Amino acid sequence: MNAEGNIPITSYGQVVRGDGWDSPTDPGETLAHLARRNAALWPDAAALRWRDPVGDLCHLTYAEAWSDSEGTARGLLSLGLTPGDRVAVLSGLRSEWTTTLMAAATSGLVVVSLLPSTVPEEIVHVLGDCGARVVVCENAAQLAKVEAAWHRLPRLRHAVLMDAPAEAPDPGPAEHPARTVSLGELRTRGRAEVSTAELRRLSDAVRAEDLLAIIYTSGTTGPKKGCALTHGNYVSVLRAHPRPPHHPGAARDHSNGTIFVVTGPHTIAMLMQVLAWWSRYTLAFRRGGPDDSLVDEIRAARPQILPLVPLALEQIYSSVLATWSEADASLALEAARAGLDARERVRRGEALPPRLQEWFDATEETLFAEVRGHFGGALRRATVSGAPVSEEILSFFLGCGVPLVECYGMTETAAVATTNTPDAYRLGTVGRPLPGVEVATAPDGEVLIRGANVFSGYWGYHEDAFGSVRDGWLHTGDLGSIDANGYLTLTGRKKELIQLSHGVAVTPHPLESALRRHPLISHAVAYGEGKPHLVVLLTLDERYAPKWAAERSLPTDIPRLTREPVLLEELERTLAEANATLQDYYRAQAITVLERDLSLDEGELTISMKVVRPVVHARFRTSLEALYR
Repeated sequence: MNAEGNIPITSYGQVVRGDGWDSPTDPGETLAHLARRNAALWPDAAALRWRDPVGDLCHLTYAEAWSDSEGTARGLLSLGLTPGDRVAVLSGLRSEWTTTLMAAATSGLVVVSLLPSTVPEEIVHVLGDCGARVVVCENAAQLAKVEAAWHRLPRLRHAVLMDAPAEAPDPGPAEHPARTVSLGELRTRGRAEVSTAELRRLSDAVRAEDLLAIIYTSGTTGPKKGCALTHGNYVSVLRAHPRPPHHPGAARDHSNGTIFVVTGPHTIAMLMQVLAWWSRYTLAFRRGGPDDSLVDEIRAARPQILPLVPLALEQIYSSVLATWSEADASLALEAARAGLDARERVRRGEALPPRLQEWFDATEETLFAEVRGHFGGALRRATVSGAPVSEEILSFFLGCGVPLVECYGMTETAAVATTNTPDAYRLGTVGRPLPGVEVATAPDGEVLIRGANVFSGYWGYHEDAFGSVRDGWLHTGDLGSIDANGYLTLTGRKKELIQLSHGVAVTPHPLESALRRHPLISHAVAYGEGKPHLVVLLTLDERYAPKWAAERSLPTDIPRLTREPVLLEELERTLAEANATLQDYYRAQAITVLERDLSLDEGELTISMKVVRPVVHARFRTSLEALYR
């Protein structure tokens, strides 16, 4: 035991630091002056870039973005908010999202992220749990969801609408501001009522331990919990990020390149927003669109940094293969395997045989260059995280010379804790710890993380009650092992979260609970690890189902009943009703019905009649996988 009486956890060696990386050196640094600094140093550089709904390219300079951020901050303060108050944002990722985030950073407020797919019931939970006083809504449809829930939110005072009708002339200060105002009206009010000196005073007062964001993430049971993340959490990750290499055009456009974000405004996008401004990149993002447009948008954006979740990588992979005939695609896959082998040999310092070198050089300039061209031709680093990744897909892109790296983190670690790099990569691992981060495994194999990036805790929970961080170590719920070189390999999950290929972790319990409310259903078991959506296996109540069938002149034996269209229609209707109460990612898109109930004797249920998920998933995987075809 150590001097404090705690049982020490054996670490796998010292913190691994990649060559050329900064180490965190200023634990007191915050993001409060970031937007103001960039506007002062690089006023004309492009801070944000996007395409509007008709496809026209739009951008904000750092000076313009700071003007919007400052106006938003002063406007929120004019509504009576004070440092530490929570401002929820219910919107897709767009320029107003980023400037609201910077407004919160500069004024000591706390942003709370809500995905645009959030349903009213979830809005009630999140806004009620965090005590948000203001919610910023993307459009009238999002505002309508808030309006429907407002009577259950006693602390909510104001809504701000991004996409508002044409703004009326400034009415001047009002003693009692309207409950809903446009973003433009909010900024006008703030500039009239709150001085720049007051905002500067609040910026100077922000400390590293102050909260910047609360991001709600699924727990193993019950409702979502809010991860409370501080300025210091994010700064520690930003300091650990590789310095941008010299960019030939940087002197001309004052930018180190483009970060293109394809996800919604959640864990990864939150980090990318502040990283872009920290390292002077231009932040570009999608404004929606069909999945098959993703590759075209990436190619047009020509990003230097491209954060991806597995689903987006799968879409790119499918799009690339679709450009060839089946025979040519097969040859390309074979060439990529050979290319990966050649690259690995070169990295080990081996000389390639002359004929192999000749083939590799030729293929590097043709096929491999064609594949890299799908990423825009300027890519320095593509990261993939958030869910298990297909090794076949990773191998293909790595073999073609795409600088694609796997990394690992959680919302609780400000999105990242370990990473591979293009120069230090171990296929099948999620890399080594960031500078300033320690990773260890507990005796049962659970991955533990300690560092300045580890969150403050779950909003509203005391650590002695919840215990996610103990003795400074975050207990991740993931299982893994660390090799002699410090590379982490994930081997499984302790908790029951289902990690979709979107990178979103969902708990199956809300869906399953809603389905089990129907008397026909005895068990509902969600499935979807690494898949784009959930599906669910259902079993029928062996006492109630025959009665229900007899009343409808249907077969009363369970195997025959499971094939009856009338029963399947009833179960599909029940699924639709359950889905209607849930956020998109928590919904199932298909069901399969078992011809018998789950069994204690078969090991499918525990003695307390809880479902043994690994057994059920393994035993009925064929039926469940068939639902994705």
